[in-house]
Amino acid sequence: MEDCIFCKIIRKEVPSFIVHEDDECLSFLDVMPRSKGMCIVVPKKHYNSFDDDFDMSSKVFSAALIVGEKIKKSLEPLTIFFSSFYSQIPHFHVRVYPVYKDQIPIIENKPIEIEDFELADLMKKISSIDVDWKPQEKIVEVVREIIVEKKKSEAEERKVDERDALWKKKSMEIA
Repeated sequence: MEDCIFCKIIRKEVPSFIVHEDDECLSFLDVMPRSKGMCIVVPKKHYNSFDDDFDMSSKVFSAALIVGEKIKKSLEPLTIFFSSFYSQIPHFHVRVYPVYKDQIPIIENKPIEIEDFELADLMKKISSIDVDWKPQEKIVEVVREIIVEKKKSEAEERKVDERDALWKKKSMEIA
């Protein structure tokens, strides 16, 4: 998408601090983080919601786990939080939040102040870590089946609701 800031970062039209990249995903430091080392993981393909492209979303979540492990090994936070929710940028993404004793990242918190040289240092630390991890396809398949079943159930409910509405309309026309 032409105006999407994440797409511009992917196309390297906007400077960023990339910590991980593969053929389908890009991970970079948030320049307005809620904690030191907070990263954003995006698919290189533009779409809005995880269920717009479930296969690609599973790759984004896998990349987020890799980024989380890189952060864990390089910055040694207490733990890592992951989140995915619709935001002001309509490009599906996963946020990876390191949690420290003095920095508990909550979306309502103001971003911490951080300079570009600090981001560059964090980028070097995080991106230098190798993670030998592959997603477990069986887990991905189970989640995919759950989503497919949910969509089927929702479609069936819509059909029943449409039939009921039609039946009520016909009943009223007869009366």
